[in-house]
Order: sequence, then structure tokens, then C-alpha cells
Amino acid sequence: MSEFGENLKKLREKKNIRVSMLADMTGIARRTIYDWEKGKCIPASFSSRKLLADVFHVSPFYFDGDTALQEDPVIKNILERIEKLENTTK
Repeated sequence: MSEFGENLKKLREKKNIRVSMLADMTGIARRTIYDWEKGKCIPASFSSRKLLADVFHVSPFYFDGDTALQEDPVIKNILERIEKLENTTK
């Protein structure tokens, strides 16, 4: 299992959220969430990480085990710019 998958599963279980509930909350397919948790793959886009982070009120970097970056203002600025770029390319 990948670190991303382990952290996603731990956080989901800690919050008592079933995979089906998380899928409904994010619009991400249940199969995709299962695959992430099993370490078969990780999100290809930053927007998926951001969606998950918003649901759990954590940094998108939390899932990779980097909690120190959560409150860094430079990182927050970069995240905002990435999000804007992804939204303009949709």
C-alpha cells in the first residue's frame, strides 16, 4: 500500500466515512478510491487531492505524510495558483 493510500484510509476510517460516502461527497468513483487505498495508483491530478483535502480539512500534502507544509503561506499561495490553473484548463 502506498503512503497516500494508507493515509487516506486511516483518515477516512478515523472520521467514520465509508468509501461510498466519500465517493458521494467528492464525485470520485468508489473503485478509484479503493484503488488509491490499496496503493494500485495515486491521484493523477492535484484537483483530486484538493477535493479530498477539503473533505477532511487537511492539506493536500497530508496524504503524502508531509504535515509540516499544511500552514506554510508560500505553499498555500502555490496551491491557490495551481487550483486556478486547473480550473481555467477545464
